[in-house]
Amino acid sequence: MRIDPVLCQNILIAVESDPSAGSGQSLSIFVDGYDEKIVAHHVKYLWDEGLITGSEATHLQSPFPEILVFDITPDGRRLLDEREPESPRRRIGF
Repeated sequence: MRIDPVLCQNILIAVESDPSAGSGQSLSIFVDGYDEKIVAHHVKYLWDEGLITGSEATHLQSPFPEILVFDITPDGRRLLDEREPESPRRRIGF
């Protein structure tokens, strides 16, 4: 599967913007206009690359990779800063 950089960026923004990020609770990641399976593969990619934190929950009956997402990493924030440093859609996180 080809990785869609726009979808990756949207997932990172969704994680960063979630008020529960960093709380230890898993986050629900939904991106309008994308199939759940495609989003799941991209979440797995971001997790593999160390851009989000989480825990793998894939089992034999899983129709696609399942990652319980907890937060965005500093590397994920840096990537967003490089791509959209002045975007009004993002909050400043320290």
